[in-house]
Amino acid sequence: MKRLRRALLLLSFLPVCARAISPEMDRRLQSALDLLYAMKWGEADATVRGVIVLEPDHPYGHFGLAAVSMIQYVYGAEQADPALLEVFSRRTDDAIVKGLAWVKKHPRDAEGFMALGAAYGVSARLLAVRRQWLKAYWHGRNAVDYLQKAAQLDPAMDDPYLGLGMYDYYSDAYPRFVRVLAKLFLHGNRARGVEELRRAAAGGTFSQIVSKMILVEIFLEDQWGLRDPEKATRLSAEVRQRYPDSAMVQDIDFVAQFEAGRYPEVLADLGKFLEKARRGEYDALQLAKALVIQGTTLWAAGRDEEGLAALREASGIRVDGKTTRWGVWASIRAGNLLDHLGRRQEALELYQAAAREPDLWDLRQFAKTGLKTPWKGAHPGHISPFGA
Repeated sequence: MKRLRRALLLLSFLPVCARAISPEMDRRLQSALDLLYAMKWGEADATVRGVIVLEPDHPYGHFGLAAVSMIQYVYGAEQADPALLEVFSRRTDDAIVKGLAWVKKHPRDAEGFMALGAAYGVSARLLAVRRQWLKAYWHGRNAVDYLQKAAQLDPAMDDPYLGLGMYDYYSDAYPRFVRVLAKLFLHGNRARGVEELRRAAAGGTFSQIVSKMILVEIFLEDQWGLRDPEKATRLSAEVRQRYPDSAMVQDIDFVAQFEAGRYPEVLADLGKFLEKARRGEYDALQLAKALVIQGTTLWAAGRDEEGLAALREASGIRVDGKTTRWGVWASIRAGNLLDHLGRRQEALELYQAAAREPDLWDLRQFAKTGLKTPWKGAHPGHISPFGA
């Protein structure tokens, strides 16, 4: 789910208060957000550029461009195109510059402070992913300060509580794993963060869907008492009802149902999804991902040979002659399943194949572990290598 978190991060900090902007800008912003959920990158980019034409100095449109490039990098290219990440970084820097200039000219504009806090918040989260802890801390503090300012300027806004809730939750969770963060005195509160996210999910203007998706992640991954897969499935179903054709949203729902142990439901849904993917309605990356989910679910349901077949198929999918993130992970998972079946030599061949691939997704560590030690366990565990 960490990959999902990075993607949702951008969506979560899109402009969230439409009261003081024109109806046309409001419409275009919502349209851009819908297009991002639908994974229509070109249309989303063009729509956001239309926002900039309407209001060249407003930071909303500039940050929207950053969102498009980052979501495309995470979901469209599966983190295999560093050029998209560089575009995102440049666009985020530009959004911060625009935001600082805007609030200097409009010191009572809640939306301006929201946009500025958004830019700093996204920057902080990505810096944390890259383990640049000190810089991430300062950008995170800037984000919170500006989001709190937005909430003070307009107490009726529910949307600031998306960013504030994420900060409260993750600044409490991260120090449990990274001691250096604890030394920086991050005083988050996981329970308070969840309540803030619930507020945004219930009353936010642009943040309702993203807040629900972040809550899904929390209810699937929290290790200190908040894990609740049934709550996660209810929320993921609500999001899926709004975006029934989005591969991204369907993936989230598949994972939530899997974590809740609803294997027959997952397999039935995946059957329909795979039919569409094989007809070309979804691209090869989505096909590979769906096959990994299917293979893991079949394994969990005790249908080992069927699961192995799905994982082998996923491992063979290529895009422009190259393997995919999910293809590499499928090879590792197939190796795990073969170890489970006592077929060690076949497992070693798959681990070796995965270890030879470029390590674009931090998966080689799992292949090397498989080469050293046979995988053990009756249940496959999570679908993703990095949590639920």
